Amino acid sequence: MSDALGIPAGAIRAVWVFAIDLPEGELDAFRQESHTEGGDVLWPLRDALGVTRLDHGQVEVFDIATIRDYGLARYLTEANGMDAASVAPDAARLDALTGAVALVFSAALPEDVARLDPRPPLRLIGRYAERLDFTPRTAPASATARSGQALPADPPEPKRPSDGAMMGRVALGALLVLFALVALMIWIAG
Repeated sequence: MSDALGIPAGAIRAVWVFAIDLPEGELDAFRQESHTEGGDVLWPLRDALGVTRLDHGQVEVFDIATIRDYGLARYLTEANGMDAASVAPDAARLDALTGAVALVFSAALPEDVARLDPRPPLRLIGRYAERLDFTPRTAPASATARSGQALPADPPEPKRPSDGAMMGRVALGALLVLFALVALMIWIAG
């Protein structure tokens, strides 16, 4: 990790883990945005990260005790798809954390931001990236190739409509004829 606060270029998915050094009673006010009477948006978490915009759906703030048995390192790799090799050097440190943490995913950040500038109460623990897989994949030539079955010698015969479908068609035809007769009678009488 050359610059843990730098935003990786391209489509690399990353997550920054921050410890939040706040008393438990102040955590809700820190993680939620509020609006002033003038319409301004106040969001202490966004401001502490040093950015102007932040996508709520790409930020997680929680007390580490809620996943203590699972472990934060495992949560990052298994539940969020981060590369185990990038998490492994900090695994013991991540699992030893206490209190509240913020996980800020790269998708939460505006595209024009090149670097995070966190301020207290945030304390950077680390940045972890998704594993890049450059293994070439080739698509099968056809559906037959995917299924592994040979093509049948003769195409199957089309199915005959069911008796119920035929009765429905006959009934529809009879109703149309009756409608035409009634319309003709009304026209002649009128």
